[in-house]
Amino acid sequence: MDIPIYSVSKTNESSFDAPLSSSVVTREEIKRAGCTTIMEAMRLVPGVIVRQMTNGNYDIHIRGLDNTPPNLGMYFFTNSTTLVMIDGRPVYNYVQGGTFWETLPIDLNDVEKIEVVRGPAAAMYGPNAESGVINIITRNPEKEGLYLVGNAQYGNYTTAIANGSVGYKAGTKFSAIVSGNFQLRDRTQSGYYNDSTNKFVPLDSFVKNAAARNAQYPHPDLAMQKYGYNAFINYYINDKAYISLQGGGQGSEVQNEFASAFLTNAVSNTYYGNLKAGVYGINLQASYLTGTQAPQTALVEEKWQLNSTDVVLDYNMTAVKNLTITPGLSYRQEEYNDSKYVDAAMDQGLFNAPVTATTLSASLRFDYKLFHDKLRIVAAGRMDKFNAPDKIYFSWNLAATYKLSDKHLIRIVESRANQCPLLLNNYYNLAITVPGKGSIQLLGNQNLQLLTTDMLEFGYRGKLTDHLELDLEVYGSKTYNFYNEVFTSLTIDTAKLLVNIQYHFENLPLVSRQMGATLSVNYVMGKIQLRPFATLQHTTLFNYSPYAALPTAPGSAINNINSGLGTQMDQLATPTFYGGAYINFEITKQFNINMNAYYMTACTQLESDNLNYNNGLQGVENIAPQFLVNVVASYTFFKKLTIFANFKNCFNEQTRQFYRGDIPGFQVSGGANLEF
Repeated sequence: MDIPIYSVSKTNESSFDAPLSSSVVTREEIKRAGCTTIMEAMRLVPGVIVRQMTNGNYDIHIRGLDNTPPNLGMYFFTNSTTLVMIDGRPVYNYVQGGTFWETLPIDLNDVEKIEVVRGPAAAMYGPNAESGVINIITRNPEKEGLYLVGNAQYGNYTTAIANGSVGYKAGTKFSAIVSGNFQLRDRTQSGYYNDSTNKFVPLDSFVKNAAARNAQYPHPDLAMQKYGYNAFINYYINDKAYISLQGGGQGSEVQNEFASAFLTNAVSNTYYGNLKAGVYGINLQASYLTGTQAPQTALVEEKWQLNSTDVVLDYNMTAVKNLTITPGLSYRQEEYNDSKYVDAAMDQGLFNAPVTATTLSASLRFDYKLFHDKLRIVAAGRMDKFNAPDKIYFSWNLAATYKLSDKHLIRIVESRANQCPLLLNNYYNLAITVPGKGSIQLLGNQNLQLLTTDMLEFGYRGKLTDHLELDLEVYGSKTYNFYNEVFTSLTIDTAKLLVNIQYHFENLPLVSRQMGATLSVNYVMGKIQLRPFATLQHTTLFNYSPYAALPTAPGSAINNINSGLGTQMDQLATPTFYGGAYINFEITKQFNINMNAYYMTACTQLESDNLNYNNGLQGVENIAPQFLVNVVASYTFFKKLTIFANFKNCFNEQTRQFYRGDIPGFQVSGGANLEF
């Protein structure tokens, strides 16, 4: 609990003192646990649900809210309510929401630590931090002189991973690093899930047309192929002024689950630049991201050019003793353009034109310590002005901590956060024409209310003995303003016998309420560390209706989005109990054995085919209880070279973790790590 954390209040403080529910995973823990990706490392964090789709590709939720609303398309399966950042730079897909994890340019070799804040945090970092924040902090050289870190490993399923970094640190002021990374992974099984037969089948029986098959699945055995390159330059003028420059790019091709009831092939190439500077309490961060993304290469409408600009300016000032006031301004612009790749005149793309979302924000944060630092009050408020919808939204965070003693702290948090306007919701403009029959038009809605979460939380941290620490959080949340494509109108051209159907994005009366608790324990005695953690929670849906139609739509007077008013049901997709354990044995100074586990109870994901067929098979994924155990044995020579053997899924669990994804298999790899 003495590990420094920055992401809770934008200032370095001990994890014990942090006023929000939060965790830190260090690079040493990640290394000892044998994690092979940043995504996999999230299984070391309390309160996080991590499901593997294919080898190396994961979907990650903080506290759930997954597959909500149920029985809709795959857009609503993957996480869109967690804000992922790299050194404070947002990494977010503003088309449908969420994170394309494979597009991160960095890899574990670049990571110093991963900080996770659970619960709404938009008042600190802006929209999309509804369920929490994941901030990946990159590594700096620790010692003067040459910096060299490299690692490589190889295992079954053609899993090849390589990372390399070289840099230099001059005195206490200047450092620079250049890094590169590469991953290649095959799938853990062959074939693709056919929803109509409820079985995995050969690709040629699933997609019979050879041209379509090659376009949709150019590399059927591939799970992931990605590379990234980065440069980091830091200059510390003095203890109150610094400047940091970062830049790089990535290319990736993966097969995972995205917006489709079967595996899809996704390709991206992006480039970024990031500037951070501070002088006497004034802090500036400006970042830019550009490139192309195609999350479904088989669909011509699923490709776009993106340009993203993000600027944040704030000022930490001490008004009176123990009171810090931080006003801030920010500007964000997201431009996505698919018109280069589609026939815009035929409304072939999602947008068929360049579309832009802008956000102007102002924030104010107070951090006040009283009664000899025993009581701490942190209050943050933020105002976001969007171009569409043309409205102002407010988010806030009010937290108070009280130290019963130096070893016991209690806290209470009340907060609100909202999602940003997603471009698909606002600017969707897709027309599907069936010659001789008519058309279906899918349209966005710039007047949607934004998805919003309110939360109340209580917590306790305690250092019970010199060897035992405990962190407990109990929370309740309410999420509302969900949305969906709903049937709005139907017109019939009697002369030409054509039927034209129109859908819009509309808000739903659905409300999600969640109650839960997370407990994590850290026990260290001599050369043994034991860190188990678990979350128990329950989510209830109110006013849920399976019918996607407005009450005014033709034939929808009874079966419409309001037909579930007054009802409640359990949310099945979020497991009621999940967590993990990190167990480390330092046998000698050279020889280390680590065992880490991840577990979750049974859950059920529901896709739209569940309603279309209503046979209990199609559109239904009954995920069995999971208990995954990994073991890593490592030996270090001369404190610089470490060799290791890595065993994943030692009990060979043969159960899918995500809707129609691949079954994870037993994996073994070996490799070496060099640090100089």
